[in-house]
Amino acid sequence: MTSVSVEQLYEVWAGDGELRAKVRRSLEPRGTEWLFELFASLGPRAGELLVDVGCGDARHAIRLVREHGLRAVALDALPLQVERARAEVAAAGLAAELTVVEGAVEELPLDDASTDWIWCRDVLVHADGRRGLAECARVLRPGGRMVAYVTLATELLEPREAGALVDALALVPESLDAAALESAADEGGLAQISVHRLGGEWRERMIEDGTWNASETLLEVSRLRRRERELTDEFGAAAVAACAAGSLWGVYQLVGKLAPAVYVWERR
Repeated sequence: MTSVSVEQLYEVWAGDGELRAKVRRSLEPRGTEWLFELFASLGPRAGELLVDVGCGDARHAIRLVREHGLRAVALDALPLQVERARAEVAAAGLAAELTVVEGAVEELPLDDASTDWIWCRDVLVHADGRRGLAECARVLRPGGRMVAYVTLATELLEPREAGALVDALALVPESLDAAALESAADEGGLAQISVHRLGGEWRERMIEDGTWNASETLLEVSRLRRRERELTDEFGAAAVAACAAGSLWGVYQLVGKLAPAVYVWERR
């Protein structure tokens, strides 16, 4: 790190207008739609089977079925999410093409080599990556591919910050580690085709599009800290910690403590 004197610092600040003008210009960041563009570029064909691991309300699976003529299994480990997904699939009129089942990435209720595609977004951080990726490799046919959006810790995330996130958001520490995750994929039988390191891009795009208000998020964090004892008494420590960590998640992406990435893996 470069060290400066106070005099040098004020000289830098006095002449940093051009620098600040440059960093205020948009870098045309990729947004969340880019993930669907990436999937389309991989060449899915009508009739192939997609598994959405950790499907939530199944809206991604529904979209992918409609856009590419796929068959799909939408899978989630939480009964509440499974109920939501089934309701969304029924409302979309896709019950024949899209089956919703309960299950976890570490123990997929699918046959060996039965799947052409796996879509996995925001799930691996909550799972045993080694077991989960080995399971994904097991159910993919040889040459089948997995598209996984993951959030990884960087060297800027301090240990106490990481610990607070892990405890509050039910994260698995090893699954936040890029080297550990990539090693698990390789050992499980998945070859890395590409990795797209997004950093703060999606958050930049959200701010530019007006779909996420970073200022409001920071205000929430500050207000929560100032009233932490009172709010803990009212709502409980777990709820307050989850609220704070959830707000900091996006902020940490912007400042480089967390670094989202998208992996494309292929079954050997």
